[in-house]
Amino acid sequence: MKKFRAFLLLIVILPCIFLFGGCSITDPYVIGIEKTETIGTTDTYTIYYSDNTTSTFTVENGTDGKDAENVTIEDIFMSLVERGQYSDTNEDYLKFLSEYLDIIVENNSTKDAVVNATPSVLSIYVEHPITSVVGEFPMYEEVTESKIYCGAGVIYEMNDEYSYIITNFHVVYQIDSEISTKIARSIYAYPYGQSVVIDETDSSNAITSPTVAFGGNGVECTYIGGSMNYDIAILKVSTVSLKAVNPDAKAVTIADGYSLADTAIAIGNPEGDGISVTSGIISVVSEEISMTGVDEKTEVTFRVMRIDSAINGGNSGGGVFNDKGELIGIVNSKLVMTADGSAADNIAYALPYDNVTKVAENIIDQYETSTNKSSNSSSYINVSKLYLGIAISAENTKTSYDYQTDEITISENAVIVNVSENSLAQKKGMLEGDIITSIVINDSEYEISRYYQVSELLLTVRVGDSVLINVARDNLNQSIVIGTVSSDMMNFIV
Repeated sequence: MKKFRAFLLLIVILPCIFLFGGCSITDPYVIGIEKTETIGTTDTYTIYYSDNTTSTFTVENGTDGKDAENVTIEDIFMSLVERGQYSDTNEDYLKFLSEYLDIIVENNSTKDAVVNATPSVLSIYVEHPITSVVGEFPMYEEVTESKIYCGAGVIYEMNDEYSYIITNFHVVYQIDSEISTKIARSIYAYPYGQSVVIDETDSSNAITSPTVAFGGNGVECTYIGGSMNYDIAILKVSTVSLKAVNPDAKAVTIADGYSLADTAIAIGNPEGDGISVTSGIISVVSEEISMTGVDEKTEVTFRVMRIDSAINGGNSGGGVFNDKGELIGIVNSKLVMTADGSAADNIAYALPYDNVTKVAENIIDQYETSTNKSSNSSSYINVSKLYLGIAISAENTKTSYDYQTDEITISENAVIVNVSENSLAQKKGMLEGDIITSIVINDSEYEISRYYQVSELLLTVRVGDSVLINVARDNLNQSIVIGTVSSDMMNFIV
């Protein structure tokens, strides 16, 4: 329950509110509230009504001497319940909030959000041996050098021994790398305020050993797994080493949702110059973009949120935060040019946190249960996902405005438009035209209100889990039992 100090107790009850709210003209309404008596630490408040009647309630004031420290909206509501104007139910409480009160409260500032988020963001620098041709035919030679690329990342989890960092897959992968896996040979992370130091070494063969070394307060990271198709990579780093260079380092706080026009603060490493902050809003809550993957041959499609925050090279892998400093997404791309060839302004994309965290947990869970945690290429982990063999489309999309949360929401039917031959879905009896209404994983039921939630929920399924899918078919509800998931039901996504 929110509490309001006396100087913030701006509970403005205006008659015009009720005209638009559809209240009866004969119903008395609140026209003011005033503290009328103080005895010791007990404050008495008087509520004035439009029919010239009053009521009172008492609260204990702040123990530090701040008046009305413990006054809550609920105190006022309960006084109206005692008068018989409302019943003591959640429904009437929400009605009271929406129809009778216009509350002005202190909001978190952008500065507060940045201060809260910055200790969770890191600049990422990676090294690849890259061979290039110097000179012209016939007098040319191939020269292999250590090339440095940059991006950003966020600290996702921390324990006493090690921490996990989320970044983009394309930050650590280079198609021209001489490393067989194309994953960076060296990866270093730098916290805010730390200068990046790169020293030349005396190595004569960049293929077998780097010709540069990272110095300063960089912390060496290990790549444990990732996916080109989700553009997410997970790095592991010593918590002790991380805390040594930044005692305030902490795991990022994950938001519990996001909505159109929410604040979008991007914190990254543009142009490799260190942590930088830009601010904007969410322009589009969810859409899909397609492009050629980092392997330069695979077509990949990402679900993203669109933001208008300024994004440049090096922001990749950095966090996007709301006005509380909570993570809502991971930057992964921007639109440089429109279809007609003109420059694009303020169109950037971030992978939404609700997808990112599922991918991250998928990789981390596999790593934690792996018997081989060495850093060789054979131990790199791809995303594991329950494979049903269905294609899903959104139908009957609806947009609504929630007056309680002041948010615009979108809902739709998740309709199966294709069932692959001999797939798990076909064997279990799923049909084209079925509308997936919910998925039950180990007795926890997840309602489906957007079509993409089906695919993303399947990322949370592990071998040994029990899965049931509820569908609407011909206006009847049916439950399709997938059963206990075995390893041969899983698909690994590169």
